[in-house]
Amino acid sequence: MIRYLPMFLKLLLTALVIAGAFMALRIRKSNPGHSPARLAPIPMARPKSALPRMAAITAVLLMLSGAALFLYQQWRDSTQVVTVRIINANNGRETDYQAYKGDVDGRSFKTVDGRLVTLAESERMELGTRN
Repeated sequence: MIRYLPMFLKLLLTALVIAGAFMALRIRKSNPGHSPARLAPIPMARPKSALPRMAAITAVLLMLSGAALFLYQQWRDSTQVVTVRIINANNGRETDYQAYKGDVDGRSFKTVDGRLVTLAESERMELGTRN
């Protein structure tokens, strides 16, 4: 469920942008005599509607909360401790290390206790969750 959340937030953001564009067009259509080049003062001011402002504030709050949730999930995922198993293909010897998931990068990683491990061409790496 959580792995689909970023895609859902992207779709929600797109829908909010489209809805905002439709609302802006609708407001412009309801006021056809108003043109931005016209500088004459408006004799009677209409009461402003709070709906567009509230919709904009809601959209911004949704975007900020979605971005914060995405960043939190990325941070939580990268700080998860995983077991890195190094298997030597020549002799079959296995060595286990503990590392943060965010510190595993290609053929090298940094262990929890600070050691930098780089794999040889004859070794392979397996990642697993911490037991």
